Amino acid sequence: MMKNSKLIIAYSIILLLIIVSILTGYISLIDSSVSHFIQNLAVDFRLHNYLSIFSFIFSPLHTVILIAVLLLGLFILNKKKVLLYLIFSVTSIIIGTLLKYTVQRPRPSDLIDGYSFPSLHTLILFVAIFVLLALYNKGIVKVISVIVIISMMCSRIYLNAHFFSDTLSSLIIVHLVFLCVNKILEKYTIY
Repeated sequence: MMKNSKLIIAYSIILLLIIVSILTGYISLIDSSVSHFIQNLAVDFRLHNYLSIFSFIFSPLHTVILIAVLLLGLFILNKKKVLLYLIFSVTSIIIGTLLKYTVQRPRPSDLIDGYSFPSLHTLILFVAIFVLLALYNKGIVKVISVIVIISMMCSRIYLNAHFFSDTLSSLIIVHLVFLCVNKILEKYTIY
């Protein structure tokens, strides 16, 4: 329990530092360096089609549908966990959306509408991975999940839809929300 409290504080501080760095422009060197690295990597390994298709397949709408299916599976297999993951999923998406319209960070490309921070593609996919791991917490699923989330982060950066800090922050937000929701539900023994 104490470990989770320390993680919540650490994630909150890191997220706040990233937001301040975004607003002050201090993180732009890191973002541009990672972007150049991924752009070069994608060209060298001919990943354009893979990253474009991957980003489309796991669009926020598609992934929300996937989350709903996973939550239904969790309801069938483990009713005790479904409340935690339902509240966690909804809260993560709401907080991500609120941050997007609060921070209003412009996207790397003017050709794409909307705001950049945080990456909702990455955030919602990471939520789906959390729910998937509640169903199947096996080694191979974890390995595939890591590959999937890294692919999403790279695709969003490669397509100039997001900066590295947007995708990284999405991961932090999701884990932070999970820890907070879990702590609250444990405190009130709701599940």
